[in-house]
This record gives sequence, structure tokens and C-alpha cells, in this order.
Amino acid sequence: MRGRGGKIGPVAAGAIVAGNMIGSGVFLLPASLGAIGSITLVGWIIVLAGCLLLGWVCATLAMLRPGGLGLTGYVHDALGPYLGFQSAFIYWIATWFGNVAIALAVTGYLGSFVAAMKVPAMLAGATIAIIWLMTLINLSGARLIARFEGAALVLGLAPVLLVGGLGWVWFDPALFAAGWNVTGGSDGKALLASLGLIIWAFLGLESAAVVAAVVKRPERDVPLATAGGILVAGLTYIIACTSLMGVMPAAELAASTAPFAEVAARIWGPVAGSILAVCAMVKAAGTLAGWMLVGAETAEAASELGLFPRTLSKINAHGAPSRNLIVTALLMSVVCIATLSATLGEQFSMVVNMAVVLNVLVYAYACLALLRLSPAITPPARRLWTRATALAGLAFALLIIGLSEVWMLAIAALILALTLPLYLLTRPRPTPHSGRSGRAAGEP
Repeated sequence: MRGRGGKIGPVAAGAIVAGNMIGSGVFLLPASLGAIGSITLVGWIIVLAGCLLLGWVCATLAMLRPGGLGLTGYVHDALGPYLGFQSAFIYWIATWFGNVAIALAVTGYLGSFVAAMKVPAMLAGATIAIIWLMTLINLSGARLIARFEGAALVLGLAPVLLVGGLGWVWFDPALFAAGWNVTGGSDGKALLASLGLIIWAFLGLESAAVVAAVVKRPERDVPLATAGGILVAGLTYIIACTSLMGVMPAAELAASTAPFAEVAARIWGPVAGSILAVCAMVKAAGTLAGWMLVGAETAEAASELGLFPRTLSKINAHGAPSRNLIVTALLMSVVCIATLSATLGEQFSMVVNMAVVLNVLVYAYACLALLRLSPAITPPARRLWTRATALAGLAFALLIIGLSEVWMLAIAALILALTLPLYLLTRPRPTPHSGRSGRAAGEP
């Protein structure tokens, strides 16, 4: 059992939630959404509402199991060891892809200053170096990560709020209306197409529940951190992205590789664009550090439950899951090399798409876990509300999964199929009754 030293409160936990969400997405998504149009404003509102539901599900699970071992630990408690293992394995793999996407964002912004970063081999090398640098920072403990990510959040938010806020001075309602739907299809299809992209910006909504082991009072602090983090991130996205769509024509926004920097350059000149690129790079690095902690804590919780090998579990003097951090960094490096593409955009899109479908699948499991645990909730009115919210969250998660491309669903299905033989190989064996010392309970 970990001691209370090094634990964090609701503000620090909220910084991790908001910081994990406000990462590379806020700097890159406006360009992707520009290809759909300003109708994506409606998509932002829908996804914000859906993610508040999912965040409430995760926070409620943390309150029901205040001594639990994070999101996948709650699934384990409610749905059994196999689905617990499956959710932990899926979530762990999702963090590899998501973290590589964030690390690519760091090197992408670095590429605006160093031309050599545009060469795929150099890009991969720099991305892997950034991964290991963030690993070293994580080995110093959750407090340092919370401080680093909090500082990066302020630094990253400042230019986004500045550009997004001051952009309203130049906001042209006619331009916004003209770019409402540029897909050539119906508004309904355009809106549905935006949801899968937008959900990437909200991945991390469960961070406070995942790192509940390092939160001082999870029954109180996790709900506060979750709701606060989602609202801060969501409102930031809506204000900033809507502003840009009233300043730049949709076609120009879609063609941009750095929309916020371009708007800053239009308003204040090229130096402002460079400053914003630096801020974006620091913010993405802070996001990467926080997400690496989330991924390592997930694997640590699975190890403590006996779902992952016990050899992965080790807490260092700073309270950091050191072995899981190192193993995760190694696997992320492998993903970075395996997904190497001709352009940064191609590689970024590939890893983001896989991160989304796998993360949302775990959110669906969390909703099922809450439904399973809801009979223990009193009074009856609260139990009914909990079940209704869990069902609504589940429907939202299934909608996002259903909108995924066929190749992503095929890979997700393959990963799900692999979990059965892996579980059979790693599940705890019964201790022999012969009197000889067997394996410890929960040890693979």
C-alpha cells in the first residue's frame, strides 16, 4: 500500500485532467475540422455533453470504490477478472498510441524551427528522445508531474485564449455562416463526421479516476477534478475553435498546418506565430508527461490486481511506478518506429484513430461496470439516476465506436481476440495444497 506522501489534491488532479485533455488537439484540430465546416460547433457541444456523462461515470466509480485501482480496477471489481484484464490491456495499448501522437505534436512544432525534423528518420529519433525525457521526469513522482503539467497548461493556454479571445474582435459572422458545411453532404452526415475527430480532444477525461491512487481524498477530489477539468478543456476548445472559424475561411483553415500560429501571425506578425509554436511545443510536452503517468498507473493497477505480471510492479522512492514507466516508454518507441510514415500528418492520423476507438471502448466498459455496481447505491432515486446516466454514457460511447472506420474496428477486434489467450497465460494459478510454497496470490 502506498503511503500518503507525495499525494495530490483536487486542484493538482484537475490540472492533470485538463492538462491531459488540452494537448496537441487544441492546436491541430481546427485545421481538421475546417474541412467539415463551422457546423462542428454543434459537434463540440454534443461531445462536451457526452464527455461530461462519461466523466461522471468515471468519478462515480471512484466514489463507489474509493480504495480502488483506477478505471480498469473498477471494471475488474464489477465485471470480473477477465474483463478487468481486457480493459486494462486495451487501455494500456491505447495510451501507447495516444502518447506517440502527443510526442509527434512536440516534434512537429519543433520542426517549425529545425528543418531536419521533417525527415522521417530524424522525426522518429527526436520523438523517441522526447518520450524518454518525459519518462525521466515521471520517475521523479506525481508531484513534479502535476507542477510541470500545471505550468505547461498555463503556458499553453495563454496563447490559445489570447488568439481565441482576441480573434472575436475580428470575428466575421458572414464568414462563419458561409463555412457552415463545406463537405458537400448533408448537415447530419457532416455533424456525425465531426464527432470522431472531436472526441480525440477529450481523451483524458478519466485521468483523475485513473490516478486516484495518488489523490488524497478520491471520494471528494476525483469528481471535482473530473468535472472541472472537462469543463475547462471543453469551453476552451469551443471558444477558441469557433473564433478561428470566423476569422479564416474554411478552405484556408483546412489547408493550415498551424492554424493558431497563422491567426497570430495575421494579427501580430510572424514573431507572434513563432512564440505560439514554442508555447504549443511546451504544452504538448506537459500533456505527454501527464499521459505517461496515466498509462503507467493503469499498468501498475493491473499488476497489483494480478492481471499483469508482478515483475512490472515497482514503486520507487518518489512514489512513481518506475518499471511500468520504463516498459511503457519502450513500447511507445516501438509504436513510433512501426507507424513511421512519409509525413507527420499521416503518422499522427494513424495513431490518433487507434487511440480514440480503444479509449472509447474502455469508457463503454466503465459504463457497464457502473450499471453492475448500481444496486449498492442508495437512496433509490439516486440509484435510478445513476443507471440512467450510465446507459446514456454507454449509448454515447457506442455511437463514437460505430462511427469508426472499418480498419480501426478490425484492429480493435483483433486486440480483443488476443486478450483471451493472454489472460489464460497470465491469470493467477491456484496455490497447491501439498504444503509446498506456491505462487503468491495474484502472481502470474
